[in-house]
Amino acid sequence: MKKLFTLFAFASLFTQFTFGQELTKAEKKRLKDELKTYEKDLAGYKAKMEDIRATLDSNDAEIKRLKDDLAYASTKQAELENKIASLDTDLKNAKDEASLLKGEHVEGADSTVITKVQTAMSNAPQQGTVYKVQIGLYKEFNINKYFDQPRYIGYEEVDGMNRYIISYFPEEQVAKNFVDDVRKMGIKDAFVAKYVDGVRVYEWNKNPKYAGKPEPGSLLEALAPTK
Repeated sequence: MKKLFTLFAFASLFTQFTFGQELTKAEKKRLKDELKTYEKDLAGYKAKMEDIRATLDSNDAEIKRLKDDLAYASTKQAELENKIASLDTDLKNAKDEASLLKGEHVEGADSTVITKVQTAMSNAPQQGTVYKVQIGLYKEFNINKYFDQPRYIGYEEVDGMNRYIISYFPEEQVAKNFVDDVRKMGIKDAFVAKYVDGVRVYEWNKNPKYAGKPEPGSLLEALAPTK
């Protein structure tokens, strides 16, 4: 048994020498002293080796757990990245749809979004259950010509109020003709509003409410009660 231990100890010493290259005199002396100690206490050496193996096994288990956690985290990260990419696409499509509905040109818009907007802005039948708001039924009265081009019915928030508009008319005269016709439908306050680069330009003299009256300096002034 002592012979076997001496052989093992020598193999251990040789291994350390191989990996550590040439040992210093101090290292050689330390290793020789350790070998002598182990020869005198084989039970202690065995217990120490078992403790080292237990530590190594525990480290291996911890490393495996950490690798599993890393793999799970990587999977979740990929899922979240895919979800973010999908939400980014949905957000872009929603913004493109809103811009198209306003009549703006959108470079690189998804074909599905374009088709959806074109369908929504036309009288073409749509699949599924939808609802329409009827504002009139006439036999002789006809304004169909104004809708040969898609029109956008929307709103604008201004000074805490909601302004409802029908757009866009590239020609002022066509817009005026449309106003004349919708007034016949009972919308007496309708008038043509001018926009330059998306900004409202107030032309009070063209609003029937202020015909012959001094032009107000602002919208709030125009809406203030007359004393």
